[in-house]
Amino acid sequence: MCQGKISEYFDLSWVLSFQRTKKKYLCNDCQSNFTKLSDAPTCLGCGRKMNVEEICNDCIKWKKAYGQLLENVALYEYNGVMKEYFERFKFMGDFYFANVFNDELKAFVKKEYSKGKDWLYVPIPLSAQSYQTRMFNQVEGLFSGLEFAKLLAVKNEEKKQQSKLNRQERMKRSQPFILNKGSEEIIEGRKILLLDDIYTTGRTLYYAAEIIRSAGAKEIKSMTLAR
Repeated sequence: MCQGKISEYFDLSWVLSFQRTKKKYLCNDCQSNFTKLSDAPTCLGCGRKMNVEEICNDCIKWKKAYGQLLENVALYEYNGVMKEYFERFKFMGDFYFANVFNDELKAFVKKEYSKGKDWLYVPIPLSAQSYQTRMFNQVEGLFSGLEFAKLLAVKNEEKKQQSKLNRQERMKRSQPFILNKGSEEIIEGRKILLLDDIYTTGRTLYYAAEIIRSAGAKEIKSMTLAR
């Protein structure tokens, strides 16, 4: 983020522990600018930072519309430095930035949503137009190393990029997804973990959940890097 030199200190106890070193992608100063949501109360429906752990007004509306919430878990708050991170990674196309949070995201998913517990990891797909521009799916980059179940595709008529829509436009957009061929047989009776980069309004994730639920999913939850 800052292009400064990363200095690491190894004490005797670490040396004697025979632990393997992990490559650091951020210095301590830059790392401290990212706000972990685990350090504060969050909304039980979307992971938004709250004063107390309860359901926010947006999630009350989602529960009324769908009868149940996704119980989205986000690791970090979408603050100024996170916005800068996504500018470089997602919009300037520096795929190397996917490494910054990859180990942390994978470890959390494997701990909380173990494959042994019958979970399928479903990344939110990109439209053909967005993929042609970006040349990678940022969600798959962030969670790379997990075994994905690519159940969804974006409809051909979905033209305008989600990131270019304001809140009102996001909420009014029509169902953007379709199921890939053969997905119904995979989904029926399974637990689904939807993966995305940022939880903004929740519209994208709830549309994805809606179409997956119609195919017979047993349970659907979601996880994002930021909220």
